[in-house]
Amino acid sequence: MADQSRVLLFLVISVIALWGIVIGLVAVHIANFLKRRERIKALVLDSQGEIRDEYELGKQKELLIGKSTPANLVNIDFSDSAYAGSIEEEHASLVRYKTYWYVCAKAKNGMVGLRQKGGDTVYKLQRNIPYRIQCGDTIYISYEKIIIRNGLVKKMHA
Repeated sequence: MADQSRVLLFLVISVIALWGIVIGLVAVHIANFLKRRERIKALVLDSQGEIRDEYELGKQKELLIGKSTPANLVNIDFSDSAYAGSIEEEHASLVRYKTYWYVCAKAKNGMVGLRQKGGDTVYKLQRNIPYRIQCGDTIYISYEKIIIRNGLVKKMHA
């Protein structure tokens, strides 16, 4: 009877130790995942290519791009832009669907463009059609630029 108790005690302690190891490995895996995870930002550049504003895309579902009015506030505001006359109140939006971000043109004047990372061509976006974006892409709102970058970038030039 004493031998059975010792065996049972050994098994219980072994199972507890095994679960401790599993929990420790999972915690290390989660910590490494969180360190590697990119924090995506939309960087608004001024005419000299310096960062004027930055917006973390994080947990938001949508960021509206345009010109703020008392009745309609936007997240990325170009009201004070030199090109404000060609930017509509609701010009475009950045929309998150699951883990991906998209840009969607809303402007009737058609002045929303996208240049993909490493590319030379600026594509004119069709209204109300989402286009997937990723780090390194440039979005054109009229003649303004928004660069999509990971959150580690501190300084940059266009």
